[in-house]
Amino acid sequence: MKDTDKETTGAQASAKEKKKHAAVKRILMSVLTLAIVVGVFAFILPKFASYQEVFQAMGEMSVAQLVFLFIVALFNLACGWTMFQVSLPGMKNWQAGQLMLSQNLIASTLPLGAAWSVGLGYGIIHSYGFGVAEYTLMLGVSGVWNTFAKFALPVVALLLLVVTGNSASSTWILALVGVGALLLALGVFALVLWKRSFAVRVGNLAGKLVSRLLKLFHKDPVTTWGESVAKFRDQTLTVARTRWLALTLIAVLYQLSTFWVFLYALRFSGVPASGEHGVSWVVAFGIFAVVRLISAIPITPGAVGIAEAGYTGLLVAAGGSEPEVVAGVLLFRALTWLMPIAMGLPAYASWWIREHRRAGALAEPEPVPEAGLAVEEES
Repeated sequence: MKDTDKETTGAQASAKEKKKHAAVKRILMSVLTLAIVVGVFAFILPKFASYQEVFQAMGEMSVAQLVFLFIVALFNLACGWTMFQVSLPGMKNWQAGQLMLSQNLIASTLPLGAAWSVGLGYGIIHSYGFGVAEYTLMLGVSGVWNTFAKFALPVVALLLLVVTGNSASSTWILALVGVGALLLALGVFALVLWKRSFAVRVGNLAGKLVSRLLKLFHKDPVTTWGESVAKFRDQTLTVARTRWLALTLIAVLYQLSTFWVFLYALRFSGVPASGEHGVSWVVAFGIFAVVRLISAIPITPGAVGIAEAGYTGLLVAAGGSEPEVVAGVLLFRALTWLMPIAMGLPAYASWWIREHRRAGALAEPEPVPEAGLAVEEES
């Protein structure tokens, strides 16, 4: 009994220690996010252009241009949640939209929100009638295709810069290295899907590499990655065999439509395609690809502050006029970061209200017939 008590006490102490570390981590990330946001919006962006000049550039846009941008941004969002729908057979389009917008609301507003959004996503998808296995499958398949598409952007951008003569000859080397790395990654993924034994080997190798890093921090090694990758491979095959083309097209459309919002936001804000302060679409695509890749690192929620500083700095360095560039970047971020958050509020609220009503209906006891009515029925 004493040994059991000691084990229980030790487990409770370990749980408290983990909660304490998690709380400290959230506080530090919150402070870091606040520092980055204040630094970028209060000090860095005003050095490029005053907000009065930025709003003046925005004010010169027509209603038709704003409506067009809004439609393209909506199409971009629809591509995002359609990827969820295609990744999980049986999911309806409105369910995928509600799920993606609700998760995005958490991931784009809270420090370390990506982890919270995964937990929220399970609660939402469970209410649709799906389980953990289906949710894992959806996240895995959509994540793989979106990641490959995102990593392909810089490679395509380099090739475009080389072909159009917008870069030095040495860029050919970077372009070829990028193409080689992408083809290697695609080849490994194809082999993982082709042979289960190869999937186990890849998982075990990745586990060994990660375990060496964990050892430096006195963490336990990972031992189940081989079987986990093999299990993911088995689940992915069921979807990839019949839906690989749709997944690929939607992943490409999602990245391209995001770039269309970026490019048109710049053009409508007054950044021309050529001239003294012009930025061609090829150069804009290269900048978009690089910052998009950097923004994938979860430093701040939705890369707020980091994305704005990255896009603005690179576009101005490429020759863009400062007030128009800042206006275009802020408009782009309003459509791809703020707008999904605004849409996520009613999406999550509608799910929350429906679930609480359903829970209340299930908890409500069945009405008991009155004694007089029961006697009448018996007679």
